Amino acid sequence: MNLSGLYILDGNEKISLDGDYSKDILINKMIDNWVYYMECHKCGKSDYCKYTEPHNVNPHKKAEIQCGVVRDFIRNYVNSTFDSIQSLTHEQKQAYLDSAYYLSQYVQSAEIGIGTLINEDYLTTWEKFTPALYGFTKTTLDFLNKAHKEMKHLEMFGSKRNLILVEGHSENIFVENFSDIKVLNYEGKGRIRYDKIELLVQQYKNDGYEVYLQTDKDGKPQNENVNKIINEGLIKEENIFQFKYDFETSIPLKLFYKILKDNELISDTFEVFKEDITLQRGIVYSVESKYDISINKRMVANEVSLAIHKLSRTRNLYQDEKFLSTEIGQFWNFISRII
Repeated sequence: MNLSGLYILDGNEKISLDGDYSKDILINKMIDNWVYYMECHKCGKSDYCKYTEPHNVNPHKKAEIQCGVVRDFIRNYVNSTFDSIQSLTHEQKQAYLDSAYYLSQYVQSAEIGIGTLINEDYLTTWEKFTPALYGFTKTTLDFLNKAHKEMKHLEMFGSKRNLILVEGHSENIFVENFSDIKVLNYEGKGRIRYDKIELLVQQYKNDGYEVYLQTDKDGKPQNENVNKIINEGLIKEENIFQFKYDFETSIPLKLFYKILKDNELISDTFEVFKEDITLQRGIVYSVESKYDISINKRMVANEVSLAIHKLSRTRNLYQDEKFLSTEIGQFWNFISRII
């Protein structure tokens, strides 16, 4: 494969590649530049590591070799992925090479770090500075984070993380109650702002996130700013969920009534409660106006989450047509299928 114009990293240096490279040639190039020699007896894992070699003079020491753990990682990385990069763009191939570098440094750093932290003799030689060794693990994490920032450019690695932007605190609570997705509340009071979403999306896409969006139509046929987000390619249409009105109004009216009554906000029967309820400005505004009360939306989000959790213990919600026909059920399904 021709890798002209590309390079491999070596610390802050860039080593240019020129011409065609086979798997073996690339593997050897990476090993020669990335895997340094060390005396294995100085590694805390030397007493059980399969890669150590005996010292040719001193039986109490190990030979100085390149770390076999990192060598094998590099071989496995290239052998299992090399054929998949043939059709990649120039930029993607560079990301592939950079990923290999940062992952190799992660493996090397982790191997040495683990060897140090499990070896009591090593730890005691540091005396009062020993606690600092635990802080040094940040270097290992930094290598891994850098690797994943590059890997996000290659679909085969599947390393994209997911983020959902939500319009308010209620939605934030609801998502966190049902998913491990990273949630960011953009606090979209009133109409959603394109420039604010654009800034957030670009920031998180650069960090390797697949971005999802929840917003409201507020009873209107469509949200022009959301249309612009889709048309400009900022967020994929299938990654966007829009409530017809808002989160609270998506809750079935009888369940919303039960939540309010259980929390002693109202005392009417359901038949009286539903009279004169309008949705033009959302259920919360309508009920607060009717009863002259203040509804804690965060409480409602938690209560409806508990109700759905309770329901899930008796039904398979993914196949429950009645539940999935509700708007809150559709939102639950939307966030539950983000993996």
